[in-house]
Amino acid sequence: MQWLTGKYSFYLAILILVNSIIIVKPLGTIAQDTAGTGTTACKPKSIVTHPQQTLVIEKGKNANVTVKVTCKGKEPATGATVSAAILKGGKKIAISPPSAVTDESGNVIFTVSGNKKTDEEPAEVQFTAGDLRAKLAISVQAEPCVLGSIEISPEQVLILEQGKSGTVTVKTKCGNNSPAVDVKVDARIQEGGDKIALSSTALLTDEGGNAVFTITGNSLTKKNPAKIQFAAEGLNATLNVKVAEIAMSDASTGTTVCKPKAIVTNPGQKLLIEKGKDVNVTVKVTCKGNEPAVGVTVEAAVMKGKKKIEISPASAVTDENGKVVFTVSGNKKTDEELSEIQFIASDLQVKLEVRVQTVPCVLGSINISPEQVLILEQGKSGTVTVKTKCRNESPAVDVKVDARIQEGGDKIALSSTALLSDEGGNAVFIVTGNSPTKKNPAKIQFVAEDLKTTLNVKVKAVIDETKPKEEKPR
Repeated sequence: MQWLTGKYSFYLAILILVNSIIIVKPLGTIAQDTAGTGTTACKPKSIVTHPQQTLVIEKGKNANVTVKVTCKGKEPATGATVSAAILKGGKKIAISPPSAVTDESGNVIFTVSGNKKTDEEPAEVQFTAGDLRAKLAISVQAEPCVLGSIEISPEQVLILEQGKSGTVTVKTKCGNNSPAVDVKVDARIQEGGDKIALSSTALLTDEGGNAVFTITGNSLTKKNPAKIQFAAEGLNATLNVKVAEIAMSDASTGTTVCKPKAIVTNPGQKLLIEKGKDVNVTVKVTCKGNEPAVGVTVEAAVMKGKKKIEISPASAVTDENGKVVFTVSGNKKTDEELSEIQFIASDLQVKLEVRVQTVPCVLGSINISPEQVLILEQGKSGTVTVKTKCRNESPAVDVKVDARIQEGGDKIALSSTALLSDEGGNAVFIVTGNSPTKKNPAKIQFVAEDLKTTLNVKVKAVIDETKPKEEKPR
């Protein structure tokens, strides 16, 4: 009897062990199979493209299309697989990658290449996410876009509360009424520079031909409104901006929950500006652990060369990123002694030298970082910084940098086909590795005016750590 009890106990243990293997193994397999397959936590309800209906592209050029997938309540559908297929005009255009997974904002970027001119019937691309579909017509034109119009929204006046911000959309179109893509739009405050501030002095239009500027109302305009002029390739439009009193009595007082520990400017030490032009300076205030210092009042004062330069506003409050933007105007040429601005936040201060020159910047060099090769994991992204300098070695500000994938368009994707260099002369592009490059790397060419440089990009396959390693025969 004791022998039988021991025997049954042995078989019972074996049975439990086998059942656990049968149960655990499939669960492990399921977890492994669903990883990275483009599944999302919420059910996708809509899919839209930007631009929405038609993309106009010049023959031999590339343009980006942003596809956005959302769930109920416009919640971003993160991790959804979006496929792209050419329905019409397969010989006229190319699109890459064939599929990609949406990011945390529910967006994914595809690059369309215009290979041949489309005739009366445009090419057509279909984007699919689950059972959702969106179609986009592609018109490839042989002639480059000639800017035909520039419009602003709102059309006549923007009304802001003091301390609040609003947006102005500049809409550009070619002569054939199609959106003018990657057109440089300059913005200049003509009147009331001490009343308002601009987020940027120049922007490039997106795939829809739009450039969106953010304007902040620093102080009341009272009788006369402030004025901003927007200009693109000889065309311009002017907007009036009125800054009204804050309606609520408990408006922000410029206090922050953390103690500011550091203050820095961009550019870092020296700003070069052409006489008669305006340039933005971004001041960032941070607390311990590089946490943004939100709601901190930053004051700006010209310490040297008050007749040479001006700065506006006199003070402003940092945003949710701990940043505030000031506009510096170059009035007169500085000689040997440079002008100087001091920025103060609480007991922190930082100084910035300003050189005003009469000769405009002539682009002298273009460099990239990394210099030769960018190595990415499949499905991951990395950044490439394009550094531009004038011939006098100062940063080249607001220079248009074009980016074009020369080889391996199905292996990698670019966040933008063109960017403007910032106050430090830098333009930062995001590159995503879609599939392994194997033998030959992908190539990206960056062009600024008549200078160019090329970067190799290698994409490595993702190693599945869950798979058991095969033992080599002894």
